[in-house]
Order: sequence, then structure tokens, then C-alpha cells
Amino acid sequence: MAFCFKRRESISKAIRRLGRERVEHALECLKECDQGEAIHGARKDIKKMRALLRLVAPEIGRKELRRIGKPLGDAAKLLAPSRDALVKTKTVAKLIHHFKDQLAPGAFRHIRTEVRAAFTADMRRATKEQISKAVEGKLSRAGKDLKGIRVKAKGWQALNPGVKAAYAAARRNYQMAVQHPSPENFHEFRKRTKDLWYQVRLLHRLWPEQMEAMAQELEMLSERLGDGHDLAMLEEALQDLGSSKRYSREVETIHGLIAEQERELRAEALAIGARFFTEKPSAFCHRLAGYWEIWRRERKRAPFG
Repeated sequence: MAFCFKRRESISKAIRRLGRERVEHALECLKECDQGEAIHGARKDIKKMRALLRLVAPEIGRKELRRIGKPLGDAAKLLAPSRDALVKTKTVAKLIHHFKDQLAPGAFRHIRTEVRAAFTADMRRATKEQISKAVEGKLSRAGKDLKGIRVKAKGWQALNPGVKAAYAAARRNYQMAVQHPSPENFHEFRKRTKDLWYQVRLLHRLWPEQMEAMAQELEMLSERLGDGHDLAMLEEALQDLGSSKRYSREVETIHGLIAEQERELRAEALAIGARFFTEKPSAFCHRLAGYWEIWRRERKRAPFG
């Protein structure tokens, strides 16, 4: 299921198709709700759907956006604790791998045991509370609401306001992160970058080589910002462990490593942002509009795509 627009498809039809495909894939993931990766996959599908809706938000209206977006937001919140518990276990493992040359074998054994136990406990809680069934209900509701969605404008006119808003928001949050490098600003920069990344992926067929290069830059940026957010989340989770004398030395050491890697990731993210966000939003959209017009004019000559 390619997450992108088709040449011979209206915007309204594309939004309905793409949203339905993501709902179906998320529901398929939830059949393995006892697996952390499956839950993570369902959350990604929800994020894609929300980015899709934001793309056409100016053309569908706030009421319609809230009606479909609310159950998606509620579903994401229900899955968040399990996703966060999984991420903490993976973040510890990635941190150890990153600094493997500086650490003794078996480093952070107690911390690894604690985060794995927390993940196992949360998966049991989710099973007991039948979280997956609640999420399935909200996704099904969103899927039904998508069937009636209508985008007022056509072609690039339907997409331009959403693309411009996404690029402008990501660019603005990049500038805020440069001026005030707080965890909150980097977190906002991450969210807006991910929206823009998903939207660029939707436009992949306009000019595959150019759009793929753009998507790769945004994916790299999103990964650096995401890894930094995961480290901040792990650091917060370790606060309680740090008060125990049994773990105090481990926690002190890992805090130092987290701070060092956060500095590396932030520097890399800002360097990518400096390259990517050189254009003003209007210039960025004007360039994509040109790609779109050329792509659409080829529709009579191209039997596929």
C-alpha cells in the first residue's frame, strides 16, 4: 500500500482511499496487540492519517477535521503508554550500543531489567484493560467518517494551503529550536517535521527522484529528533531509580551518556534543518506546484501511475 497520491485520482477520493488503507493496516497490526512492535506500527498509521487530514484541513473545515481527528487522537493516547514502554527498552539498548567502546560488558544491567519489567507490566495492563478493542472501535469510527469526506478545491489548490502550513510550522519550530534549544521546542520541531515528512511522501510520484531525496532528508531529521525525544523520555523515567542507592551509580553514569548523545543528536538535527529550511514557505510550495502541474499534464500520455 503505497502512501502517495495517484495521477488519475481526485483529491477527495485519494484522501478516502489513503485513510481507509491506514485504518485497515492499523487494525491488522492490533491483531497482534501483545507485541510491542505491532502497537508501534498502529501508532504510526494513526500519525499518517492525522498528517493526511492536516494536509487538507483548510479545505474540509474545522468541524469535519475535529469529527474525524478526535477518535484518532483518542486512539493514539490509548496506545501511548505501551509504545513509550517499548521505546524505553530500545533506547537503553541503542545507548549501550552507541557507547559500547566506553562501557564494560553487562553495563546498566539493573536499568535494563527495570525497563524490561515495566514494558512487560504495561503489556499485561493493556491486555487486561482490553486497550486494543477500545482502539479498534475508535479506528473503525474514524474509518466510517472518512467515507463522507469531501475536499472543496481541486488539484494543487486543495493541497497548497496544507503543504504551506506544514512547511511553515516545521521551519518556524526549527528557528525556535535554534534560538531557544529547550526540550519542549525540540519536541514541537519533531512533531511538525514528521507531519511534513508524511506529506512529502504523499507527493512522491510528482518527481520520484526529487521527492525521494526530500523525504530522506526529512526522515533523517525526524529520526534525530525522535531519538533525542526518546532519550529525554528515558531520562525522566530514571528519576525514581536514581533515588535508590542500589542504582545510583548506574543512573548517574547513564545520565551523563544521555546528555552527551542528546548534544550530538541536536547538533545533527539543526545542521539538517539549516540545509532543508533555506526556502521561504511560498517558494517551497511554488516549486512543488511546478512539479504537480508537469505530473498532471502527463496523465494523457501515461497509462499508469
